[in-house]
Amino acid sequence: MSTRLRWKPYRLLAVAVVAGGGLALPPAAMAWGLPLPVVLVAAFLAGVGLDVAIVAWTTAFQQHVPSAEQGRMSAFNGAGERLAIPLGYLITALAVHAWSSQGVLLACAALIVAATVLNLCVPDLHRVNRVRREADPA
Repeated sequence: MSTRLRWKPYRLLAVAVVAGGGLALPPAAMAWGLPLPVVLVAAFLAGVGLDVAIVAWTTAFQQHVPSAEQGRMSAFNGAGERLAIPLGYLITALAVHAWSSQGVLLACAALIVAATVLNLCVPDLHRVNRVRREADPA
């Protein structure tokens, strides 16, 4: 049985960036002291957004990076993602000693929103579109 998605976004990288911006929801909800069910809904929405972002990014990667370069590009991408994690932990640990928990959570949410907005300001981001296939009605 073949399953097909109904929604096929055209501007793949823009969708990936906006959907990834949803990761600001859980820290913002926790910083504002919202009830646990609201924080859980925020985390669920962030997870759905992250899934959409990953699918859009992977589709753009497969459609726009030549096959011969995909291995090398994937390795650089993975290394960059993994190197940022310890740096983020270090900065967060230092911030916890200087600010309140609420301040750190709000700063994290604000950084995610700022990164999302700044990425959306890059003109080339909007030029990476989904390649339409012959049998693709949407």
